[in-house]
Amino acid sequence: MPILAAHLLNGFLLAVVLVVWMQRIAPRLGLVDRPTARKAHEGVIPVCGGLAMFAAYVIGTCVLAPPLRAPWSFIGALAILVAVGALDDRLNLRPLLRLIAQSMAAIAMVALGGHMIGNFGSAFLDAQTVDADPILSALVSCVTVLFVVGLTNAFNMIDGLDGLAGGAAASALFWLALMASFLGRGEQITQLFLLLAVVLGFLAFNMRHRWRPRALVFMGDAGSTMLGAAIAYFIIDLSSGAQPTVPFPVLLWVCVIPMVDTLSLMIRRLHTGRSPFSPDRWHLHHLILERGLTHAATTGVIVGLSILFGAIAYVGTVFAVSDQLLTVGLLLPVAIHSLFVWTSVRRARLLRPTAPTQERLG
Repeated sequence: MPILAAHLLNGFLLAVVLVVWMQRIAPRLGLVDRPTARKAHEGVIPVCGGLAMFAAYVIGTCVLAPPLRAPWSFIGALAILVAVGALDDRLNLRPLLRLIAQSMAAIAMVALGGHMIGNFGSAFLDAQTVDADPILSALVSCVTVLFVVGLTNAFNMIDGLDGLAGGAAASALFWLALMASFLGRGEQITQLFLLLAVVLGFLAFNMRHRWRPRALVFMGDAGSTMLGAAIAYFIIDLSSGAQPTVPFPVLLWVCVIPMVDTLSLMIRRLHTGRSPFSPDRWHLHHLILERGLTHAATTGVIVGLSILFGAIAYVGTVFAVSDQLLTVGLLLPVAIHSLFVWTSVRRARLLRPTAPTQERLG
């Protein structure tokens, strides 16, 4: 345990040092975010958090004992996402290019690392049935890749307020680490806590509080896509393997808010005839802001709910609550989110001023 604590402290301090260093060179690299009509932050903010977190995590995992190091297939997949994310932060790439790169990274993570969702829960397929049927195995591989790409974009889309994506990711990593600890999976425990420490080091510069009214750095697409893919990887890892596992639907509780919000956004955009990746202010955090909450309070509400939902997954795992019940229970956050979106849209329509009628002349 003291050795683990030392590695966590190293990860935190590495992230802090790298954020401070990259904060100075980010403007020279063109990695800055300027306020626009859609981005209401103040001043020019360095977008270097993702690069700093990735570098800190890679250095941190390289100094671990070999059995505890992250696989190179996983590191390589994250490197693809961070590189493309940094290019997007700099050049604003087209959505199709980003999606292709994310798919390549997900395929590399699944195919090269041999990672595939294994435990779908007692209500669905079991691992032995999947392994015995090549068609089912191929289908599960496709579902795994889609899940990685989907969660990668979910955390990218939720990154709209200071501390929001980092806070939601920290919550997910914390609960996944506790579940890995409960299962006795040493490699995952170390990797999850290491990445959590790195994220907390970044949040020291990204969170708003009483003494700092705005973030000093942003994580950018490089950071949000990296964190989304990493959380997807660990969820897949904890649901598969010869060691004790947690059913995949139960693990979804730790990331249910970004997932549901992203699916809701895409459905609403497609319903209005727009691209599912087009920018707007229909995100959950925008709808909460319109209710009058401050940026810090909105972040607190969403991160607090993420912590609550992650606790449900952990408690359910520890006390062996029926995975069927926890799977059906996922409909609760879906219903709450849908009801809130519906009432918010209805409220916005009622409050929207009607255009004055034009008077006829003569």
